[in-house]
Amino acid sequence: MFKHICLIFIIIGVTFLAACQDPSKRVIKAGKYGMMSDETPQYAAIVFMLTIYENEDLRETLTMTDERFGRTIQAYQTNKSVQRHVLNLRLNDVTVEPVSGGFAPITKYRKKATVDLKIIGTFDNDKIVDLKTVSMVKKSGDWLITGVSNTVP
Repeated sequence: MFKHICLIFIIIGVTFLAACQDPSKRVIKAGKYGMMSDETPQYAAIVFMLTIYENEDLRETLTMTDERFGRTIQAYQTNKSVQRHVLNLRLNDVTVEPVSGGFAPITKYRKKATVDLKIIGTFDNDKIVDLKTVSMVKKSGDWLITGVSNTVP
């Protein structure tokens, strides 16, 4: 009897823990040992790209941009339009990873950053690899994207 009651409490506890976790919090498998702090500009750049390729709308993407770049993104209205016109890169099954090197190890005190990203995906059953440079500024403790450009002109 006691074992059954304990089992019920454990199941209820696990259910509450699973329900209380933030589903919008993404787990990024990058960086040293597959862990990356969510306070780094690399993390913000990766999540920004993933929101464009994985979400149904632009709401989360717009929260990650500054006001000026946000207006540019919002003008295209859909994720597919942003992929086509802003990134010039329509893809399916996307993975995004930072290009190693090229960033300062102490980002806590920086106000501006640029991050090079390698974007891998498929389009018409062809594997496509592209490099993009994401520019950003730090405002109120958050990294906000100010622009995206091609890494290699």
